[in-house]
Amino acid sequence: MPYADILEAEKVWAKTKDIISKGKIVKKVVGKTRYTNFPHKSFNSVSHVRPHAANAADTYPLPTKDKLTKAKEYTKHCFWLNNTYVRDAIYLL
Repeated sequence: MPYADILEAEKVWAKTKDIISKGKIVKKVVGKTRYTNFPHKSFNSVSHVRPHAANAADTYPLPTKDKLTKAKEYTKHCFWLNNTYVRDAIYLL
């Protein structure tokens, strides 16, 4: 991965770390669905954050309670490369 792309991916990591440390994970709750403030695919051209839990009980403890839901733990999420980045950077070389 080129260094410039690593710096772009680092922006997603930094934004995610900031969201978690401030306890602003959940943006809104509609029914049982929680919408997060985590960086989406449109945040940058390299990566984004998506759920990666086996089920709703598959959680990690949070360093700071979520301000909206008051949750002390949250379903596992992980960093993903954008499909367009993989297509353009790897397959279209």
